[in-house]
Amino acid sequence: MARTVDVAAHERRRNEFLDAAQRLIESRGYEQMSVQDVLSETGASRGAFYHYFGSKHDLLSAVVDRFSDTIAALLDPITSDSALSPMEQLRLVFAELSAPGSLEREELAATLGVWYSDGNVLVRQQFRRAIIDRLARLLTRVIARGARNGVFAVPDPDRAGLILATLLQDLNDALADELFVPRSHPVDPHAVERIVDAHTWAVERILGLPDGSTALIDATTLLSVADPDPGRS
Repeated sequence: MARTVDVAAHERRRNEFLDAAQRLIESRGYEQMSVQDVLSETGASRGAFYHYFGSKHDLLSAVVDRFSDTIAALLDPITSDSALSPMEQLRLVFAELSAPGSLEREELAATLGVWYSDGNVLVRQQFRRAIIDRLARLLTRVIARGARNGVFAVPDPDRAGLILATLLQDLNDALADELFVPRSHPVDPHAVERIVDAHTWAVERILGLPDGSTALIDATTLLSVADPDPGRS
């Protein structure tokens, strides 16, 4: 008789490996992480690991896929809700993407310091490609609907969706670099505002919108998250 696979238990065990890998990538860096580190984190055997993943790189790919799946699950209800106008959908997508996470400022700075280190170059490349791909498909859905309704002046929604997704990822990287990556000088609020303003302007040009019609992220709120006590520096 064939053995019955407990699908839920299988998925739980697989996620334990993914959770451990994500913690190690964020705290140590992908290049410094070994399969043995993951085994030590999970208390699993090498045979158990290779039952789920063929290699360390396969593990990374699974971490990336799970993260992009999470983003898609978060944004899909917004981009598929026909009760919302295209502009409302766009604003809600921007709000979700810019929402502060649960980490405290010090934790976030430490995590991003490792994330943007040389040891995570491969990880960042894979995450960037996966996020842009998922985000582009979701944004294209909104842009195409807005173009049909005359809200967006966009001749090619597919390309516009890809360009906009890439632009949003560039914004994320630029803000993280300015706000959280360790540097010798304090955060410059004007530099942050210029980054936000420039990317907002670009989004409005891509979609054929009037100036001031979109808000990617509130710079004041962002600065308060980055440094809740700006006077201390």
